[in-house]
Amino acid sequence: MNRKLSARIASILLILHGIIEIAGLFALNSSPQVFAQTMASFGGLGKEQIAANMVPIIMLGVFWGVTRLIASWGIWSMNKWAIFLGCVLSIVSLIAAILIIPAGVVDTLLGAPALILLLYTWFGNEKLEIK
Repeated sequence: MNRKLSARIASILLILHGIIEIAGLFALNSSPQVFAQTMASFGGLGKEQIAANMVPIIMLGVFWGVTRLIASWGIWSMNKWAIFLGCVLSIVSLIAAILIIPAGVVDTLLGAPALILLLYTWFGNEKLEIK
């Protein structure tokens, strides 16, 4: 695999992850009780806490989703800033995924391969020279 193909695959993974995050906007049309019950079943906060903070939770997800789309556009264009941003987003997702199991499984399935591909894009097959 070459570095450009690695970047393109990582970009597609970030696009998918971003779309999933942004899809939370559709939850605004549902009732807070249904949204809270669904989110509470994933663990973490209780139904009451989630229902009281539904809009901020969804807006934060949209922010992360848009950031992933921006990073994926930059990665597709082979910009190093975007590769770094994609690595940061993937690392944060992998760390946070533990807190929101089982929903974090999707973060892990999309974030881990994206991180590996982005690191390969950045460093390639370079070997360490130890003296």
